Amino acid sequence: MTCEQFPVSVGSFSSEYGFPYSTSNVIRNVCGIPSDVSYYGDNWYSASFRHYGKVYQQRPSFKAFPCLQNPKWFPYTDFMECIFSKPVMATSVKIYENFFPGSVKRILATNRYSNKQDHSEIRWQLLWQQDCQTESSPYYQYTLNKIEFPRTLIPVDTLRIEFDVSKSEYYSQIDSVKLIGEKYIEETNCCVVEDSEARISEDLQSVLKNEESTTQTENKLLVCDDNFQTLSSVSATPPQGIDSLPSEIIMKILGFLNVDDLTRSSRINKVFHRLSRDPVLYTCLNLRPFYRVLFDHSLMNISKCSSAIQKLDLSWLGSNNQISTSTLCSFLRNVPNLSELRLSSCQMLASSVLETLAIYCSNLILLDISYCNNGLQLCVSWLTNLKKLKYLDVSHTLITTSELLCLLNKLENLEWLNLGSPTLIADQDAVINSITKNPCGLLKGIQLWNWDKLNFSCISQFLHFHGKAITELDLGFCLSVCSHSDILPNIAGACPNIMVLILTGHSETTDAGLIDLSKGCLMLEQLDLCGSKHITYPAMKTLIMACKRLTLLDVSYCFKLSVKDVVYLQKLYSNVSIKHVETFLSQSVDAIFNFDDERLYHDVC
Repeated sequence: MTCEQFPVSVGSFSSEYGFPYSTSNVIRNVCGIPSDVSYYGDNWYSASFRHYGKVYQQRPSFKAFPCLQNPKWFPYTDFMECIFSKPVMATSVKIYENFFPGSVKRILATNRYSNKQDHSEIRWQLLWQQDCQTESSPYYQYTLNKIEFPRTLIPVDTLRIEFDVSKSEYYSQIDSVKLIGEKYIEETNCCVVEDSEARISEDLQSVLKNEESTTQTENKLLVCDDNFQTLSSVSATPPQGIDSLPSEIIMKILGFLNVDDLTRSSRINKVFHRLSRDPVLYTCLNLRPFYRVLFDHSLMNISKCSSAIQKLDLSWLGSNNQISTSTLCSFLRNVPNLSELRLSSCQMLASSVLETLAIYCSNLILLDISYCNNGLQLCVSWLTNLKKLKYLDVSHTLITTSELLCLLNKLENLEWLNLGSPTLIADQDAVINSITKNPCGLLKGIQLWNWDKLNFSCISQFLHFHGKAITELDLGFCLSVCSHSDILPNIAGACPNIMVLILTGHSETTDAGLIDLSKGCLMLEQLDLCGSKHITYPAMKTLIMACKRLTLLDVSYCFKLSVKDVVYLQKLYSNVSIKHVETFLSQSVDAIFNFDDERLYHDVC
């Protein structure tokens, strides 16, 4: 019997646009039945991720500390886990995409509430994967994306949907997800369908468990290629060809390879296997693409060649309890030279991990613990020992006001701070006052997305002290700030070097403020004015003409800017990517391009 159901809850996810306790553009909006078709378009009651396109990669904070590059076969930028009430033998999935569809690239499934004791048997099974080269839709349209696949031979009650929003022109939105399958009747003998990546996981465990015996006559090594193909047996042979070169030269060659290539080269012969596992080659390690096949004992075996690691990305790891908190702590004890650590969306993160970092990784200059929404409150005061920290991202993570104040008062070298979407920070003014008055160096960038209780006077004082060094400022949906008066004159007078300014939801922004901005902030590259009710076409044109480096401008829901005004600006200043939801939704944009020649002539002049 066919069973159709919608999500009842969501598990882990990579990011979300809305505030955790709101109902606007949060990931849990995928739960329940889809909205009426008349609501399709930019719908606040759908799920949306925090970023789109490559906007974030062009910001100063990202350029200062770029992420480790993913391999070509792993283009995914975001994910969400949808949990259903009943396990089924899945046959298809329907995804209701209501704005900028086409970013869904892969679907995986598992049985989260399986009775299996061994978590290594509970893994993500690949159901469907789209060609990485397929482009997202460049315009608005309603899409009911029905994805069919062979009937699974194991019951599934959780879907993991992975997205690539790097090619999307604006925020992709998902309204709901429907899982379709046959009702599951429990049987004693149930075969498990395994994809190639899952088979590699079993091989990986057996190989790593017998790591000590690899010096014998035959080595069993993991082939971790683009398709996670097969396990190869390599017999020891006398050196010949390239492996007859001195070890120093081979090491020099291996130094140009990434982790995937090093893993493949380790199966050539015994010499390459020994050299390719030298810790010197593993100074930068990105394990995010391998979250499906990493378990406790495999992570511990990786730690044997991790003593030289300087940059480490463990984001997205720990799903299905594959990696425990204690194992992560043990691993971090073996990386004393670590300088950059990313733990975004890690389900095994706990206060004990932060304590381990403070004791064994005191050289850290970057720490990302964003979106670790596992329900555990973190004692970030342990991080006061990280005196060299320059970049800290704790957005959407459970941290109290007192813990955050204790931390910020001790970080003297902090330059980049992301505090977006605070969940437990009640006294937001106290936090900003602490940053303003403490003896730490001047901040170059701060993100206060969704700080709805922050007062205007408090942020004004902050800008007075830190404004000259600020290059990136995010005050999106700071409702208490934007409800009183226009913040733009304060920013224009205090922040001459600002390059990125996010003022989403600041409805009181005025033309006078834009004129001040065009005079005082000539370095501006990205400006988000979404929701500004009072700005008009002449002021906007003045700003674009003055800010020669401007590449991105979001004027969605600026109601005094008509679709025709925006199209004119887009035509006149093609070097600026101007985002405007009303233009996306307009059915007559093509006709607007036949605009009046006389008005264009005056505009150009």
